Amino acid sequence: MRSAENIAPIDFSDLAQWSFFFDLDGTLLDIAPSPDGVTPAEGLQSALEKLDQCTSGALAIVSGRSVDFVDRLFPGYRFSVAGLHGAQVRQASATGGCSNPSAMTLPEGFHRGREFAKQAAVDLPGVFFENKGGAFALHYRMAPEREADVRRIMRVADSLATPGYALQEGKFVIELKPSGSDKGMAVRKFMDAEPFRGRRPFAAGDDFTDETMFAAVNEMGGLSLRVGSPLEIVRNGTRTEALAQMASPEILRRWIRRLTE
Repeated sequence: MRSAENIAPIDFSDLAQWSFFFDLDGTLLDIAPSPDGVTPAEGLQSALEKLDQCTSGALAIVSGRSVDFVDRLFPGYRFSVAGLHGAQVRQASATGGCSNPSAMTLPEGFHRGREFAKQAAVDLPGVFFENKGGAFALHYRMAPEREADVRRIMRVADSLATPGYALQEGKFVIELKPSGSDKGMAVRKFMDAEPFRGRRPFAAGDDFTDETMFAAVNEMGGLSLRVGSPLEIVRNGTRTEALAQMASPEILRRWIRRLTE
């Protein structure tokens, strides 16, 4: 696994040869105690805008958050975004909207599952409910001892929802999202279209949910990077698919700024 230092020999001098895919929480953004507490570091939006312009739009944010959330986080600029782990896809250059399950009529079972999880979380101090529109999540970063309770609640919520939804686990979070999509599929969809097509992909993420994105990028001859602990073990003894590693979002943000200097 390459470190931040030995990514340097890789040639990024011609940005027209590259496409960039970035996860949000824990990758571009520092982790916050609650899902609503995240804020972009000073200069991040301008650095991303500059990189997006230097690549003629071959930059996408690939997140578990919704497309609307990303737009609110970075006001005044339209990035290409894959939201809800690839269930929503919006290309910045497209004239229409995005494929967006949260804009559709949600089934009654989904509403029942969401309300159950929301109410159950009230009785668990340190557990935060997040409504993503077409998905929802329980975060237990501030109460890791509640993991078993969160798992139980989300299994019940899953059983209440109608077919078409699946549980997705991440770092201290379990969510219910539309099934049949993941970040790897989202990256492939972007790479099949201009301005991403024909470029070498770069992807950065920090969580279990980013592994499909890493695998997709590697298969296309790109570079995948994991942000966070240098440990290669990701989950249940399975090694990360990422080929490189950076220790923190701040180091990644500095690297992004240097790309366009």
